[in-house]
Amino acid sequence: MLVVEIDGGYHDETTAKDIRRQEDLQRLGWTVIRFRDKDAENDAESVGRAIANKLGIPYRFKRRLATGSGMRSVRAPKK
Repeated sequence: MLVVEIDGGYHDETTAKDIRRQEDLQRLGWTVIRFRDKDAENDAESVGRAIANKLGIPYRFKRRLATGSGMRSVRAPKK
C-alpha cells in the first residue's frame, strides 16, 4: 500500500499537518513517499523510477506522445 504525494510550494506552510497525516497513514500500514511538484514536472522519469523501486517492480520509461489532454492545438473551424 503506497501513497505518492506531489507537494507544491504551499506545503512549506502546512508541514506539521502533512507530517501528522503521514504518521496516521503509516500507522494504518501505508508507505508514503513525497516528491516536489517541480520534480514531477521536470523529471517524470526519476519520479517513476523511484515509485517503481519503492514497489519493487521493474521500470521502463515510455515517452508519451504529445497528443493528450492539454497538448492538442486548437484549430479554427473551417468556413
